[in-house]
Amino acid sequence: MSGVASTLAKKRAQAAGFGTNANATKYLNQDFEALRSQCLGRGTLFSDPSFPAAPESLGFKELGPNTSKTRGIVWKRPGV
Repeated sequence: MSGVASTLAKKRAQAAGFGTNANATKYLNQDFEALRSQCLGRGTLFSDPSFPAAPESLGFKELGPNTSKTRGIVWKRPGV
């Protein structure tokens, strides 16, 4: 898509409400309410297999494993 076509498509999507809380765009088809309900029912915290708590999830280059910007990062999870 060209820059103009892409901009028009984004504006139309915004006007239609796409990406708003009421009409959120699902990431990898994940349904927040279903995942939340499952976690609450099981009494577990959500763990996303597509975004593991590992250095690789931060990216590469400046944020890659063992770079100066990521050295000392500690992955933490909130309490239940």
